[in-house]
Amino acid sequence: MSWRDAVQPALRVMLQREAYPDPYLELLRVGVEHQDVAEDIVLTLAVDGALVTGTVIPTAEWEDLYVRQVADADYYGMRKVVREVIGHLDQAVEGGRRRRAADPRFLHLKDVTVRSGRSARRLSAWRGPLAAVGGWSLGEPDEC
Repeated sequence: MSWRDAVQPALRVMLQREAYPDPYLELLRVGVEHQDVAEDIVLTLAVDGALVTGTVIPTAEWEDLYVRQVADADYYGMRKVVREVIGHLDQAVEGGRRRRAADPRFLHLKDVTVRSGRSARRLSAWRGPLAAVGGWSLGEPDEC
């Protein structure tokens, strides 16, 4: 689906106040999800008193980062299971099948910095519910 095809549902979202917490943020998510955005979109989100800054990525890219991170670190002894899942996903894509549709309730970021109080932590990837976002801006904050 192209960006033009995605615009119609996104416009409907903007007209339905109850559909999403922020229709403008949803437009950015939809544009990235359909990979019709030429440049990286960096956002800073206010989430539960913290600032979360990162580059918006499609669900499939976040899934790849997540699965590989779990496999590489062998979290909870999951390396074997995750490698099997990766194999099945790769075979499905090679066979022309699509991965499941993106869940519109979540926003996915990479190269993330989480700032809370005076501390800041870096994360390779982040997934958070759009409903938890209290506010947002384009770009990242400057150091004061």
